[in-house]
Amino acid sequence: MQVFTTKYLAIGITVLLVSLVFSQRNAHASDYPIFRDGKLIIPRVDTDAQPGSFQNAEFQFEASTNSWKLNQFVETKIIPGPVTYDEKVEAIIVDSSPIQVFLKITGQFLNGCAYFQQINQVLKDNTFEIILHTGPNPFPEGIACTMALVPYEKIIPLEVYGLPAGTYGYSVNGIPAGTFTLTKDNTL
Repeated sequence: MQVFTTKYLAIGITVLLVSLVFSQRNAHASDYPIFRDGKLIIPRVDTDAQPGSFQNAEFQFEASTNSWKLNQFVETKIIPGPVTYDEKVEAIIVDSSPIQVFLKITGQFLNGCAYFQQINQVLKDNTFEIILHTGPNPFPEGIACTMALVPYEKIIPLEVYGLPAGTYGYSVNGIPAGTFTLTKDNTL
């Protein structure tokens, strides 16, 4: 009984320590800009070419020059097409007032270390452009990734409140995936 308890205690401590590593690694992860200790972190910067082209831009305020200095940023270039294996996209329309629209994206990551970093959306010319950013391996050095397909399901709410009646398209990483129709203006 003592060996059994010790084994599960060791597993529990390991899980807690790994959780701590991930929470520290993503200390700046947020959907909103953060200003702390003279640093401004902007999680997402869109360009005309791509939503979320630049991520986690960090600026430091320089009091001596009364200006901001760019410390670091991550540039993400999206190659059009599915980011995972066997990717499927389905629109889910909730008949409520106002109407809600969700995209259900399912697929399989190619290994156990892949994950979605940021998911960005922008409405351009009646088409919702969804950009799925896959992240680099978040695990510490020395941890091996499984080489098996890992299924996932992601539900993404589309920002449809306030839109006029009409047909809207949606694309995922540059590939058109479907359309839906709002039969009336989507307001209260």
